[in-house]
Amino acid sequence: MTHLVLDKVSVHYDGQPAVERVSIDVAKHDFVVLVGRSGCGKTSLLNVAAGLVEPVRGSATIGGRPITAPGSDRAVVFQNDALFPWLTARENVAFALRLRGALPAERTRRADELLRLVKLDGAGDKHIWELSGGMRQRVGLARALAAEPQFLLLDEPLGALDALTRERMQTTLLDLWTASHVGVLMVTHGIEEALVLATRIVVLAPGPGRVVRTFETGFSRRYAAGEPIRAIKADPAFAASRGELTDAIFEGEAA
Repeated sequence: MTHLVLDKVSVHYDGQPAVERVSIDVAKHDFVVLVGRSGCGKTSLLNVAAGLVEPVRGSATIGGRPITAPGSDRAVVFQNDALFPWLTARENVAFALRLRGALPAERTRRADELLRLVKLDGAGDKHIWELSGGMRQRVGLARALAAEPQFLLLDEPLGALDALTRERMQTTLLDLWTASHVGVLMVTHGIEEALVLATRIVVLAPGPGRVVRTFETGFSRRYAAGEPIRAIKADPAFAASRGELTDAIFEGEAA
């Protein structure tokens, strides 16, 4: 099985350490979530995995091959949807297929298939400015999957959404993960969001960024197996995990 591996990665900016000796392993079918206080290096690590930042020490690999630049084996989704406003939803999703040389009929078929996967049936002809924030983010996820990556790298993809839309998008993300069989590395500030989505949570602390705790969680797999998300959140085990994760994130913070 292919793994995305950050091995003892250190990242410095202007000579100052942002991350020191962090190791993370993401296999296909994993949903790994990075959490921690501001300045702990979550986005820096995601950018190393994306090939946007080169570590000063350590290595980043996929299937044993060094990551030296962005590649089609990884798709990145940021908080800002970064869609092309002059194109329709279908055309945005089909853009990645066009770059891969797919014929027009195949681009349309696959784009509509992906739009159905993100619950946007019938929205293919809508322009981006006609869509809500949650719908635009779904288009962005569909476009990322159009490249058929092995790994999705998500940097606060739900952070700009209102609370209700964000909660609905969490289950959309889980549905996509289950259907696409990709590995996911995600950054979030949401404690409950991390618990809902992750198969493993990596807690980072600042000064410089480092791993202080790892949680193996099973709530996302329970959802994938058919358990309703409301029932999962109502489970006392979920509340206990939320308290434990909160303590781990803020342990050692000055009062």
